[in-house]
Amino acid sequence: MEYPLIIELNVTQDDFIEVEILEQELDAQLYKKSIKKAFVIETVAIAVIVAIMGFMVAKGSIMAAALAFPAFFWLMFLVHFVYNYKWGIQREFNMGVQHLLQNKDSMEFFTAERGMVYFHEDKCEYLTNEQRRFFDYDLIRNIKIIKHLYIFVMKRSKEKSLRGFAYMVIPRRNMDENQQQQLDEICASIIKKYDLKEWITSRIFG
Repeated sequence: MEYPLIIELNVTQDDFIEVEILEQELDAQLYKKSIKKAFVIETVAIAVIVAIMGFMVAKGSIMAAALAFPAFFWLMFLVHFVYNYKWGIQREFNMGVQHLLQNKDSMEFFTAERGMVYFHEDKCEYLTNEQRRFFDYDLIRNIKIIKHLYIFVMKRSKEKSLRGFAYMVIPRRNMDENQQQQLDEICASIIKKYDLKEWITSRIFG
């Protein structure tokens, strides 16, 4: 493979919106896992309380009717969990996406970027109208390739030029087939070398 691979950048707000939708979808998936874990913990806690109260009922210390209280709270936890898991999280995600799409032409959510990207054998230069960023490939946390974009999810860095640099977004629109093939090979090489995991499996973008 020849280096460097030079790509002209023209990242629009629409490109960044696609990345933001992926980020929101990831957040929704993580929140689903979080509330599922919380419900399991709540269920275990209620089960322990019921066991203790059952022992006290058997000893005659409290009335059996008292068991209705933990049962009632567990039922509330169940209703809350089922609603959020089945509908609530998806509803919030849909609202967030609709807000972005309905207002993207009248509001500036993200600043467009123009510039150049230079892919070298073991490092990258990302030069835009905002800043010059120069980094080794080991600072890439994930790579996501969708229909219109290459998305490089960056690790947090203490380097001044990389602070706040969460994503390197490269649209396909300014790339010819040869450049896309080269970048596909570079991405595959980085993923293999640094054992990168999937960032998100998206229902929308794949």
